[in-house]
Parts: sequence; structure tokens; C-alpha cells
Amino acid sequence: MSKSVLKGGIARIAAVAVTASTLAMTMVTSASASPQDSGDIVSWKNDATHACLNWIDHRGNSRPEAGACFQANSTDFSQWRETSVDGQYWTFRPAGGDAANMCLTSYNTTVYLENCQDGNWWQQWEEIRTDAGWKLKHRGDGWVRGYYLDTDGVRMYTEPENNGKYQVWH
Repeated sequence: MSKSVLKGGIARIAAVAVTASTLAMTMVTSASASPQDSGDIVSWKNDATHACLNWIDHRGNSRPEAGACFQANSTDFSQWRETSVDGQYWTFRPAGGDAANMCLTSYNTTVYLENCQDGNWWQQWEEIRTDAGWKLKHRGDGWVRGYYLDTDGVRMYTEPENNGKYQVWH
């Protein structure tokens, strides 16, 4: 075997190794992308009240509330970035603004925004398709495990599943 053939073969092996290494680094980089840059944008409109699940940031006090649907600019208060935790549960973050590192959270029956924490069951929701629309089932723990996102048209809270339209979202 001549040196030129051997050298060409080694060069090809080195090129493949560099390409594979670069691809692996790209995959690691994209997998660890900022949560604001990953996930789908969703909006949730309540079936009974026709109010949207909004996030409000008033002087640093970020909170969810039901209200008119906003879809007018880059800081759309009705848009949430959903990210799958494990294929069954999802986290919801405001899609923009200063609250983008906050997650929709429920503890007991109160619904609020707090800093996102990996693995926090209080920040995880299951999207359940029904004939009427979607229900957002809270993962939670203890006696409130499996409560559903509910609203009276202004406040957001969780309650046990019922057949009412106040727990149905589109």
C-alpha cells in the first residue's frame, strides 16, 4: 500500500471524526438551548368565559389571570411557550417579556407564576384532549394531584375534574 493511499484514508477518517464531533457538539448545544428559545407557542381560551389564560407582569409582579385575548405584538400576554417534560407533562412559560423564566405553577388550588425549576411537579401539566376541547391537568402531589386548571373568568385556580366548561380550553 502506498503512502498516498494510506494518507488519503487517514484524512477521510479524520474528516469523519471531526464531522461527527462537530455534529455531537451541535446536538448538545441545541439540547441545552435557553427555554425561551425552545418549545411551541400556544394560547389557551376558556370554553365557558371566552377569556384567555394570560400572563401579566405589573411592576415585577408576574401572575396568570383570565382576560381579553392579546395577540397584537411581540409581548403577547396570551401566548405561552410549552415545553415537554417527558412526553406526558408540559411546562408553560410566558412567551416573552420579563416573565419568560417563570412557569405556570399550582400549589394546593392556587395558580401563580414562579421561577422555573427542573423536575418541579407543581409546574407540570398534562394536556388531555376531550370532545369539547382540552383540559389541563395539574401533576401536583397529595390531595390536589390531578386537579384541573379552572377559571371564573378572572381568577385562575385548580379544582377536581367536573363536567363544566370552565375547565375546557381551546
